[in-house]
Amino acid sequence: MGTIVACSTPFGSSGIAVIRLSGSASHKIVSSFLKNPLITKKNNTPTLCQLVDSDGQIFDEAIINFLFSPNTYTGEDLVEISVHGNPIIIQKTIGLCCSFGAVIAPGGEFTKRAYLNNKLDMSQAESVASLISSKSLLGAKLSYKNLRGSLLENILSIKNKIIGTIGQIEFNLDISEEDLQPSLVPDSVSVIGSCIKNLSSAVESFEAVSVLTSGASVVIAGPTNAGKSTLFNALLKKDRAIVSEVAGTTRDVLENTINIGEIPFVLKDTAGIRKTKDQIEKIGVEKSNQEVLLADLVLYLGEPGSVLSSDNPNVVYVFNKKDIRSGGEKYDISISALKNKNISKLKKLILQRVSSGFSDIGFIVTSQRQVSCLKKTIHHLSIATKSLQQSPELELVAEDLNFALSFLDEITKKTTKDDVLDSVFSSFCVGK
Repeated sequence: MGTIVACSTPFGSSGIAVIRLSGSASHKIVSSFLKNPLITKKNNTPTLCQLVDSDGQIFDEAIINFLFSPNTYTGEDLVEISVHGNPIIIQKTIGLCCSFGAVIAPGGEFTKRAYLNNKLDMSQAESVASLISSKSLLGAKLSYKNLRGSLLENILSIKNKIIGTIGQIEFNLDISEEDLQPSLVPDSVSVIGSCIKNLSSAVESFEAVSVLTSGASVVIAGPTNAGKSTLFNALLKKDRAIVSEVAGTTRDVLENTINIGEIPFVLKDTAGIRKTKDQIEKIGVEKSNQEVLLADLVLYLGEPGSVLSSDNPNVVYVFNKKDIRSGGEKYDISISALKNKNISKLKKLILQRVSSGFSDIGFIVTSQRQVSCLKKTIHHLSIATKSLQQSPELELVAEDLNFALSFLDEITKKTTKDDVLDSVFSSFCVGK
């Protein structure tokens, strides 16, 4: 692989910008445009150096840090250049790197090389992306936990149980000179069952975890003149939506982002739901219906148990205008959006409802791809369990267990035949 270069900090003016190079020629390339190249480079020792253009003129001072393989993020020789964050200086520095042999790194290339050089496994590589894009502090903490190996540890634990079961089955098929071990089937069913339970918990928690990493969609819905736009403005603490006594004022979906308890929420104000002959308003009502079905949470300013809102199980029934009317006993909460009464209480309820499915069980997945792999694993484990319980065809059971392993291999390192053999013979006595 050649030497790559990229700016690791966002584009634009800033106090400092960091440019990174990775590859066997990275040290040589950077030394080519230093005013006084370092004769002896020390690993991870930041040094103040002057950068010169092709005409020998100094254009910036930078902190240069040379790092040596294999003890780097990518596993290759790596250089970090901290320049002043002027876009012109950044582009000039990257241009010089390219003129001496580097190529511009495509997106994710540094982490891809870390994976290819066995510095990260696939689960950790995905955690890097999740950590960078996380929209809440708690989501960032979860992603960092997986980056440090939490997901890997949990997956390997389950894989070891499956490998152990495969080992026992293959021992009975190929080595045992007697009938099947009497405890083989019940023990195998028990082990596989515990694996299914742990994997299912991780899958079920994904939706709640994705809220912490990606944010949640909260839709304000209900009939016309229920005060939806007034509530939208009250939650945002600014006049974003037009408020009027005329029914059907809101005809399109308005949205804005707010933070509640360090979690971002995309708040959506929708058109009032009613029968209408106005073609434009009909489109708005249809959009409202679609938003309700897709929302993580619906704040419904209408009668509890309505047909529309019951299609989404996560609904908060809000009784609005408590300052001018009564009768909110059967609702989840009573507020006055106009008078700002109980708005803080409503925000707490929103946070509670959206995060209620989350619990730190120590087994967290943060990508849809990982969830897909776990679901396929559960599917084959379930088939293996049924086969064991109905008519123990051990060859078919072993095949399904190997299929289950293959999908876990897509999240972590590959399982080899040696892993199974080690499991088979590890229980033998020394010298046997």
